[in-house]
Amino acid sequence: METQLALLIWPDYINPKTLAQFEKEFGVRAILEIVPSAVELVERMRAGPAPDVLVPPDYAVRELNAEGRLMALEHSQLPNLPYLEPRFRAGRAHDPDCRVSIVKDWGTTGFMYRSDVVSESPQSWADFWSLAEKYSGRVTVLDSPGEVIGAALKMRGHSYNATGAEALAQARADLLKLKQHLLAFDTNYRPLLASGVACLALGWNGDAAALNAQGVPVHYVVPSEGSQIWEDDWAIAANASHPETAHAFLNFVLRPDVAAQEARYTGYATGNSATLLMLDEAARNNPSIYPPAEVLQKLESGMPLDDGGNQRRELLWKEVRS
Repeated sequence: METQLALLIWPDYINPKTLAQFEKEFGVRAILEIVPSAVELVERMRAGPAPDVLVPPDYAVRELNAEGRLMALEHSQLPNLPYLEPRFRAGRAHDPDCRVSIVKDWGTTGFMYRSDVVSESPQSWADFWSLAEKYSGRVTVLDSPGEVIGAALKMRGHSYNATGAEALAQARADLLKLKQHLLAFDTNYRPLLASGVACLALGWNGDAAALNAQGVPVHYVVPSEGSQIWEDDWAIAANASHPETAHAFLNFVLRPDVAAQEARYTGYATGNSATLLMLDEAARNNPSIYPPAEVLQKLESGMPLDDGGNQRRELLWKEVRS
């Protein structure tokens, strides 16, 4: 086995203990490269040189695989694969048979607020927009077009993946109005909430759980209009320099004890069925982490868009971010 492993990942998205444990057990030196968002991760993969292991979201798995940038996984080198729940082993829209990816975490996109600052009890995207005006300058949204445009679309009753002219015109007006009140477009927004500089953020459920674990009083909301359900995956670059070690790492993180360690660290839901029993009852029964069926019914996955739809949304995002 090779003695080096290069990982491409987002900020604070892997437990340092997991890396140290892998290095010790396998005699491997892990080199971590951090990118701030999924957009930069895809750009980094296109620019090269490729890492060994990366953590793309579900839609990026589709993109990168279509471009031939992901390695076909050797399931014979992943004996821990059966620990995954059946729905994560077969039938995933973006990679039905785990051909190029395996689930790391899954979660939802919504918003969170500092309950010691915000006296209201918002329940909807419309409430988020309204509170942004009241708490102007203390509001953040993700630096991620899918989530932000999707939120505006859901607020108006459209699909999260809508690309029609009328739907995007409504989203444009709402986002330009929201933009006036933003502190930042930031994927690494947790420090802003923790410090109190921000009190309202469009973000991910696991970040709210992590902030709560730090003693920061934030409350997470899946908006009543609906939102996104997503999945982040482990994958191996097609031209990885250390493919054997990369497979060993994926099999390592599939171990229930390691997956549990990761779930506790990130605050996100695990797709590892054996891991669930290792988590404490509070985590297993937390509806922000494992949403009930009635909430799941309102959630959509990000889906591939046609070229015209992609272009229209890219132009909208460029205007919003300019």
